[in-house]
Amino acid sequence: MTDPSALNDFSAESHSLPLGTHGTAESGGMVEEGDGRVGQLLAGLQKIAPNPESHSPSNETRFENQLALVRLGMATSLFYSLRTKHPPTAAHCLRVSLYCSTWAVRLGLDEMTRDRLEVAALLHDLGKIGIPDRILRKPGKLTVDEQLTMDCCPSLGCEILRGCTNDAELLDIIRYASTWFESRRHDESPRRDAIPLGSRMLAIVDAFDAMTTDSVYRPAMSRERAIQELVEGSGTQFDPELALEFHRMLEERPEMLQQVVIDRWLQQLKPGHVDGMWGSGLPSNDAQVSTRDQLFYQQLLGDLREGVIFTDGEGNITHWNGIMEQLTGIAADAILSQNWSNECVRLRQRDDEQPDACLVKDCLASGVTIARPMLIEQPDAEPTPVHVQVSPVVGVTRGIHGTVIVVRDLSEEAVLREQVASLHHQSTRDPLTQSANSAWFDQVIQEHVDIADEGGQRFSLITCDLDQFKKINESYGHAAGDEALKSIASILDSHSRDVDLLARYSGEEFLLLTPGCDNAMAARRAEVIRKALESSPLSSLAFASMTASFGVTEYQSGDTPHTIIARSKRAMMRAKNNGRNRVVQLGSGINSNQEPNESKKSWFSWLKSNQESQASEIEIISPVPVDVTIEKLRGFIADHDAEIINVRENHVSLKLNASCGPGGRRRVDQRIAMKAEMTLSELDIDPAKPLSCKRTNVHLQLRSVRNRDRRSAELNDCFRQVTASLNSYLMGQILTGESS
Repeated sequence: MTDPSALNDFSAESHSLPLGTHGTAESGGMVEEGDGRVGQLLAGLQKIAPNPESHSPSNETRFENQLALVRLGMATSLFYSLRTKHPPTAAHCLRVSLYCSTWAVRLGLDEMTRDRLEVAALLHDLGKIGIPDRILRKPGKLTVDEQLTMDCCPSLGCEILRGCTNDAELLDIIRYASTWFESRRHDESPRRDAIPLGSRMLAIVDAFDAMTTDSVYRPAMSRERAIQELVEGSGTQFDPELALEFHRMLEERPEMLQQVVIDRWLQQLKPGHVDGMWGSGLPSNDAQVSTRDQLFYQQLLGDLREGVIFTDGEGNITHWNGIMEQLTGIAADAILSQNWSNECVRLRQRDDEQPDACLVKDCLASGVTIARPMLIEQPDAEPTPVHVQVSPVVGVTRGIHGTVIVVRDLSEEAVLREQVASLHHQSTRDPLTQSANSAWFDQVIQEHVDIADEGGQRFSLITCDLDQFKKINESYGHAAGDEALKSIASILDSHSRDVDLLARYSGEEFLLLTPGCDNAMAARRAEVIRKALESSPLSSLAFASMTASFGVTEYQSGDTPHTIIARSKRAMMRAKNNGRNRVVQLGSGINSNQEPNESKKSWFSWLKSNQESQASEIEIISPVPVDVTIEKLRGFIADHDAEIINVRENHVSLKLNASCGPGGRRRVDQRIAMKAEMTLSELDIDPAKPLSCKRTNVHLQLRSVRNRDRRSAELNDCFRQVTASLNSYLMGQILTGESS
């Protein structure tokens, strides 16, 4: 096992971010203390141009092949057993294994340690094979007894693995992966550095993937928010040094863990790769090949305008089409293999006085079709009236094999009429692709920003840019380039909802505005579009396929249309710089439970009562160390087109423009030039635990540049907008006069 001290050397010397985030001195690799170190880090802001880590295709392919060539043998048979038992758990284990593999490469772990960690991650939930289905597939909250049963998974997994391996280090990684770094339990479990390094890494990755994956009872968090949760759990649940290192890795490679990597990993597994840990080969991939009938079946269900669900004879959900995702807001990955209940799919009777009987259970018991009008609940939205029909599936043999459920949206016609009236005007369309033009998009996104700023529905933005479009024009001609643009517009449109807005914004760049989608949901939709585009050959390109890079972001407090679009484009450029044909997600690290209006009523009311519309002075506490805070500040500067006036010691001066208006009215042409003075200092909340308690204090002072703006009635609104935006980027907490 790798010496933990080696991790310290690696973090401090080998992986400086573009800003010099680890702050090493030239002699001896010692880290400078105090404001001198902050000043050294801030000096890197002068180099504002993006400088992502180089990842050549050959290196990336070599790493992915290394993961594919881990000689799993019998371990893969166990993995497929787990997938048969509970597919969502197997998919989670696969993602965790890929994360751990990437992280192990970054940490420079030796090949045997990396292989052992990958196998442990792939099988860390193997114990769920021994968990009863009534608990494993339960869509709701577990009881205390059921949770205690689930807590036995690590020991059950180790018992299963003992039958095919005697590798004690591998078993220990799985056994202690759920052990808290600073456990309060008085048992014989190891604590702190005594916990195996692989277990500490696996605990962080396991929690991160769980937080960023949809479940029935909780939507996926954005990556920024999940990272903040890891930071808050540092020193108690997680190793603080490793949690910070994982954070830095995702800052450098936000596109990590693409679905294309997962698919390639599964496809490249071949029989015969057996090492000392295992003793048998791999099953064939022939069963994964789709037949022609399956392709027709998938196309039919994808094109239907009704929601379609299949369940087996036990009521477990086996199919959940895209319309059901839109109607309920529940992703297929979150609901598949769960046992059907009206509550888990958010169905209820229209008449509250009627008993809320389980439709699937009644159909399986009676063997007759059940049809009735119902309502589907959605978070932060009015219930949707639907017609639900549940039919039994019978065959030649006796008994019921399952059910087919068809859900028809009864409000769809009204929504379509509204969309036709508001969007489908000839003057708003791009003549080539027939998607919206940039002028109409700018108007619509401003309306959505105004609504979100007043505490209404939030939205996400997807930027899609064709890869190497210039080569398409040079190789096949401009006519083929036009066909390529029309093709990508068609694919984007086919994956859009009625409430979405697709626009050709410039050249080969398309924007997709998605109301009601958070960052995680929008990123998942972008990944589906990316795969559809990659697998669609064009006759105009000699039946070659195109690829595109995607940037995804979500509205966050203080945003303007310009900052949202800029952040989405910055994410897209990261995708291009890190290899193209991938999805990168940025932003939305602020607590989504803190509504914008609450923020205004608290700290901004204090600001307005204590200032005379000339200056704003406020403190922001960022929950991460200063090097990570400065990296996030880099994004704020880039997205706001801010000019760095000077940097000295631990102080930075910026010049930027703010545009805002009262009452949510659009004031696009109203801009006020502002000067932002920021002083950064690193805080040790608990000196006894320096790694887990480092925070950054940002003292912010805002002033208008022009004298005539200092008496503007809208100046305080501009102060609020800029402060709220900076706070969102820093994932911070604003201190009022009383609290500071």
